[in-house]
Amino acid sequence: MPQGEDAFAGLNKNGLILFIVLLLLCLPLCWLPWVIDSTKAAK
Repeated sequence: MPQGEDAFAGLNKNGLILFIVLLLLCLPLCWLPWVIDSTKAAK
């Protein structure tokens, strides 16, 4: 049983890391159009 729990914990950890990486990659992409629009509006 401990092997199964360790495997589940490892999967959880990897999933969490992957989620954070994807979040950090996607957030700038979501903000980019807004930043471009705000710079155009400022000029």
